[in-house]
Amino acid sequence: MFNRLGFFVLAIWLVQAVIAPKQIKSQEVSLSVEVADDLAIKDPVRKKELPFKVYYPKTGGPYPVIVFSHGFGGNKDGFGPVGKHWASQGYVVIHPSHEDGLGRQGSDGRNAGSDAAGIRGRLGGLRSGISDTGNISGRVADLVLVLDKLEDLPSLAPGLKGKIDNKRIGVAGHSFGAYTAMLMGGVTTDFGKEKGKSFLDKRVKCILPISAQGTGQQGLTEQSWEALRLPMMTITGTEDRGVGGQSVEWRKEPYKYSPVGDKYLIVIEGANHMSYGGALRIRGGGVAEIVNFCTTKYWDAYLKNSQEAKEYLQSGKLLKDFADKCTLDKK
Repeated sequence: MFNRLGFFVLAIWLVQAVIAPKQIKSQEVSLSVEVADDLAIKDPVRKKELPFKVYYPKTGGPYPVIVFSHGFGGNKDGFGPVGKHWASQGYVVIHPSHEDGLGRQGSDGRNAGSDAAGIRGRLGGLRSGISDTGNISGRVADLVLVLDKLEDLPSLAPGLKGKIDNKRIGVAGHSFGAYTAMLMGGVTTDFGKEKGKSFLDKRVKCILPISAQGTGQQGLTEQSWEALRLPMMTITGTEDRGVGGQSVEWRKEPYKYSPVGDKYLIVIEGANHMSYGGALRIRGGGVAEIVNFCTTKYWDAYLKNSQEAKEYLQSGKLLKDFADKCTLDKK
């Protein structure tokens, strides 16, 4: 009798542990999502066009805006599943294609056109590409252009009419895009001969760097985060190594060196550099579910001013909900 009861209790516990992320996800109310693709903004100053795509809720609005910056060699199709999820939770999500990325090769954000394909194809130029001052300043200029033209986007995609709240803006990014997001949020860098250069855009309310860089690369020093006054959530994984072979401890440095106040660090067990976008998943890891859930709580807290979301992040309940799949540090 005892053995049967013990087995039954253990079976119930295992089932709950496995389905916990799905139960949490099911509690989110999802909106129908529209996608506007093959769009471009003209930049007369730089004499170029910036390709981009937008995920947005089909009904309602206005909604806060999230601008997502892809990694080196990627494009606007990367992190498509994540962008679509954010849109389903009540956000207008804009994905531009930077010039250091590949051209558009696919529309599903999974294979061709993903960050994985791009980095594998251009690995030889990765180290120089991510440190090139022209690439860096160009990326920041791309995101500034998007913010400058927010009011004009409905003329390119009529479905966006009444959808955009240009007073509530967050910037996210993966890898080189994480670095770009940090710069937009006020993280400083030794840029060429200029020490501690700031690219801060005061329209940005919070930032979300995924697989971000630590010190000793791209002009980042221990002092680079001292001026970061905005909320920041940074996400990495235990197997997430840098281009120079740096460990996850290096990936944690943006959180480590940032000042106290609305800062969060998520470390996902087993996740590597390409695990976060919803296209490439580690077996059984549920990385995409953790990313979607945690980041939505973060956006809700700092772009929608949700007290419930902020209390959730600060309570430590996340660790209970996702068992041993991730850790959360906050300050």
